[in-house]
Amino acid sequence: MKTDIEFNRLARRVRWKRWLITIGIAVVVSFGLVVGGYQLLQHLAAKSSDRDMDYLQVTAEILAPNLQSSDRYLANTTIQGGQVVSHRYKEIAGQRVAWSPAVTNYSWLGTELGTAINATDWGNTRQDRVYDRITQQRVPQFYDVSRRPTKADPRRQQDLATVARTSHQVAEVALTFKHPLTYAAIQRKLPRSLTAAWYWIGTKDSASPELTNDYLGIAGGDDGAPGTGRLTTNNYRYFRSALKQAYQEFGGTLRTGGLDVFKFGAQYAKRYPSLQTAKFAGVIVTGNSAAFKQLGHPDWVAASSAGIVMPQTAIQ
Repeated sequence: MKTDIEFNRLARRVRWKRWLITIGIAVVVSFGLVVGGYQLLQHLAAKSSDRDMDYLQVTAEILAPNLQSSDRYLANTTIQGGQVVSHRYKEIAGQRVAWSPAVTNYSWLGTELGTAINATDWGNTRQDRVYDRITQQRVPQFYDVSRRPTKADPRRQQDLATVARTSHQVAEVALTFKHPLTYAAIQRKLPRSLTAAWYWIGTKDSASPELTNDYLGIAGGDDGAPGTGRLTTNNYRYFRSALKQAYQEFGGTLRTGGLDVFKFGAQYAKRYPSLQTAKFAGVIVTGNSAAFKQLGHPDWVAASSAGIVMPQTAIQ
C-alpha cells in the first residue's frame, strides 16, 4: 500500500514536471515568436520607409516645379508603419513661400507611394486655374502645344502683361514655348533681371498636363547654389541619372492622362545625353514687377501662366 502511495506521488511529480517543462517551452517559443515577429515587422516597415525616402528624394530632383525641399523624416511611426514627410517651399526673388509637404505612407505590407504629392484643386471658373491643395496657392501651368486645343481643354493663360502691370510685386510665371528651345537659346532670350528658376522638359502622347502639377524638369542653379537660374554640365548629368533611376525603381506608378511620367523621363534622358543638345518645352521665371516689364510680349511664348504673385518686401 505504501509502495502504491509513493508511486502515485512520483507519478504526479513527473506529470507536474512535464507540464512545467511544456509550459516553459511554450513560453520561450511564444516569446521567440513575438520577438521574431516584431523584428520581422520592423524590417519590412524599414524596407518600405527606405523606398519612400528614395521616392521623395528622386521626385524632389525631377518632379518639383520651382519647389525646394528642406527635410525628409519619419512621422507618426508605429510598429506597423508610419509616414515619410518632406517640407517644401518656393523661393521667388529671394522671398520664401511655404508649400504643401510631400507625404508618403508606408507599412510592413508595403508602400503607398506619394503619387499625389503635387495634388491640385481646380478653379470653378472658365479660367481653369489650378491651386495647390494644401496651401491653395496658384500653380503656374504649362500647356501641350503639340496638338490643337479643343473646347474641353483648359484655356491657355496669358498672364505676362497682367504681371508686368503690377507694382512692387514679385512673381513666378510659367512660360510655355511655341517650340522647344535649348538652354543657350533660353538664356539669350530672357532679360538678366529674370531668373529661370525651373526648366520643363515637356510631355508627349497628348497627356494634357494643364490641370496637374506633375511636371518633369530641372531646377535652375549652379552646383551648390540653387536659384541662380543657370545650368551646368554636372547638374544636368545628375538630372539625367535621376530620370533613369525614377523609371527603374518607380516606373508605372505615376500616370498623367495615360502617360507613364517616369518612362517619358527616361526616354528624354536617352534622347538628350548632354546639356548642349537638351531642349526644353518651357520655363518658370521669377522676378519683380520691373523685371517682367523688360520681358515685354515675346513672340516665342505660346502661353504664360502666373503662379504666386505677392508684395515685395524690403527685408528678405
